[in-house]
Amino acid sequence: MPNVSQEVAAQWQAVIGDKPEDNIFKELSFLALLEKNSPAPKTGGRSAIGSIEYAVNTSVKAIADDETLDVTRVPVFDEAEYVWRQYSGDFVISTYEEAINRGASQKIDLLAGKAENLRNSMRTTINTDCFGDGTGFGGKSLGGLQLLVPDNPALGTRGAISAVTYTFWRSQQVLGTKTTGAYDNLRAAMRNINIKCSSGQGVVNPTHFLSGPNTVAGYEGLLVANERVVSKENSQANAGFDDNAFMFKKAKVVWDFACADARMYALRFGQAGVRMAYQAGHWFKAYPAVNPANQLLDVVKIETICQMVAFNPRHLGVITVIT
Repeated sequence: MPNVSQEVAAQWQAVIGDKPEDNIFKELSFLALLEKNSPAPKTGGRSAIGSIEYAVNTSVKAIADDETLDVTRVPVFDEAEYVWRQYSGDFVISTYEEAINRGASQKIDLLAGKAENLRNSMRTTINTDCFGDGTGFGGKSLGGLQLLVPDNPALGTRGAISAVTYTFWRSQQVLGTKTTGAYDNLRAAMRNINIKCSSGQGVVNPTHFLSGPNTVAGYEGLLVANERVVSKENSQANAGFDDNAFMFKKAKVVWDFACADARMYALRFGQAGVRMAYQAGHWFKAYPAVNPANQLLDVVKIETICQMVAFNPRHLGVITVIT
C-alpha cells in the first residue's frame, strides 16, 4: 500500500496562480515595432514586390533656343522582390493528459498553456531572425537587419538587387568605436548616421534607434549630467530615466535582447523604411487539432508566412563596432 503521511492524505496543496509563470520568454521589442508600425498584410502572390525609383532623368540640361532635344528613353523605375518565408510549430496533447487535466484537480489549463507557449516560441524565433541575415534554418529564415542593413552596405543582394553593383541600393553605416572611455563616440555616431539616413535637414530622418540592452544602458549613462531635469512630483529623487523616455532628437531609443550590443540600427518603418509583410490570415495562424489514426492524441499546428522588406535602404543605417 502507498506509504504517505496523514497530512498528505488529508488535504490538497494550495495552488497559487491560474497559469504557469513565464520564466523563459523576453519582451520582443523589434517584432512589436514591426507589428505596430505599417505592417503589410497581403492576400496571395508568390512573392512581395515594391516599385522603386533609382535614377535621375539625364535628358535635363540647359539648351539653346533652336537646339535639338535628346529624346532617348531614360529608365528610372524598377522593382525589388522578396520571397516569402514560412514558419511552423506544433504541440501534442494526449487524451490521457486532457482526461486528468480537468475538474477540481486541474492546477492549470494544460491545453491553453501549451498553445500560449507555442505562440511565444514562434514569436521569439521570428524576432531573433529579424536581426539575422536570412541564412538561418539552412537559408529558409526571413531576411533580417543584417541582410537589409548590413555592416558593409556595399556587399550583398537584397530584394533581388545587388548592392555591389548598384550604389543607390546601399544603406548607411558609421563606426561607434570608443576613443578613450566607453561609449564616448556614441552620440557623435548617432548624429552622423542621422544625417546620412535623411533626405535633408529634418526630412525623412530615423524614427527609432535600436540596439542591445547594454548599449542603451551606456547611452543612458551619457545623459547623467542632465538627470536633474526630471519630474519633482511628490518630491521624487529619481537617479534614472524611465525606460520609455530615451530619445535622440525626435527618434526613440529602444533595445531588444536579440540585438547585438555592438550595433545600433537607425530605422524608419513603412515604405521608406522597413516593413513586415505577411500573408493575410497566416500571421500566427492556429489550425484545428489533428488526431492521428493510430494514436490517442491531438496535434495542434501554427503557421506564419512573412518577410521583412525594405524598398528604400538609403534611409536605414547601422552604427557598428560600438564600444
